[in-house]
Amino acid sequence: MKAAFYYDTNDFRVEEINLNQGSDDLIVEVKSVGICGTDVHKAVNKTVHPPIVLGHEVCGKVISRGSNVTKFQPGDRVALAHHASCRVCKLCLKGHDSLCDQYLRTNLDPGGFATHVRVPRENIQNTTLKIVDSITYEEGAFMEPLSCCLRGLKRLAMCPGDSALVIGSGPIGLIFVQLLRAFNSGTIFISDFVEYRLHQARENGASYAINLKKEDMKEYIMDKTDNQGVDVIINTVGISSAYQQGLEVISKGGHYLFFAETYDSGTINLDPNLIYSKELDFVGSYSSSPDYYQMGLDLIQHNQIDVKKLISHRFKLDEIAKAIQLAHEASESLKIMINP
Repeated sequence: MKAAFYYDTNDFRVEEINLNQGSDDLIVEVKSVGICGTDVHKAVNKTVHPPIVLGHEVCGKVISRGSNVTKFQPGDRVALAHHASCRVCKLCLKGHDSLCDQYLRTNLDPGGFATHVRVPRENIQNTTLKIVDSITYEEGAFMEPLSCCLRGLKRLAMCPGDSALVIGSGPIGLIFVQLLRAFNSGTIFISDFVEYRLHQARENGASYAINLKKEDMKEYIMDKTDNQGVDVIINTVGISSAYQQGLEVISKGGHYLFFAETYDSGTINLDPNLIYSKELDFVGSYSSSPDYYQMGLDLIQHNQIDVKKLISHRFKLDEIAKAIQLAHEASESLKIMINP
């Protein structure tokens, strides 16, 4: 058993590991794991304490189970999520699983960028799901990010036919585009600076892809919407100015999803009268929830969304540093998968 330990920027080392399986645990052989933007941020900006194993979008096969585990058995194909809420506290019962005190105390051991992981009891109960044979391991690895997006989208009071703007055309932005199409939205705008990703956004269902190097977003959207703006805004970019831009194009009665954590310590200027006079809704959504894991897998199984279209590159475990750097550059890549 091996794992890719992060030590420093561009310094990942594949090392042998021993997983101590308890009576309540599963051992899962990792077949595919996706690189998330948070993995990239941690690795490039050194916001974690090394050595550490990153990666949390995991799919694999059960190879052994503890004596108390009855839900799964060796040979089961499973999709995993890294954090598990308690499902019974006040916050969980109100739908805020990611704010549960237990949530960040749970994790896969040692992390997804490994050949094998230990899945503890809390994760087995709430964040481990079997996948049907028609879903590939790579598709199954999308369960966690897809759940994040579904949770965010469901927190919006979106109506069929509503126009939408997705800020940022990375993998998460394109998942949102596919989901908006699946849930019968109207015109879909998407914005970015990278033409490669904007091209992929069109291929994934965006009505209009705005290159911010060439177009003024406000002018472009107002021209296409008869100066009405868009009904729904989803920001997937962790930059304060991106949030500010959205405020300029939101319609009356509009809904704004704050989906990305900002890393620039910036602020936005928000006139309270804008919210009052336009009757706007602002919603935050952080991470995933067990409420949406099966829904995401069902959408994949029944071809309502096609996550395979989002995969641009595949790497082995010992190529993780190269994969992270490619994801960081983000010029000619989308979803990058690690297949140990």
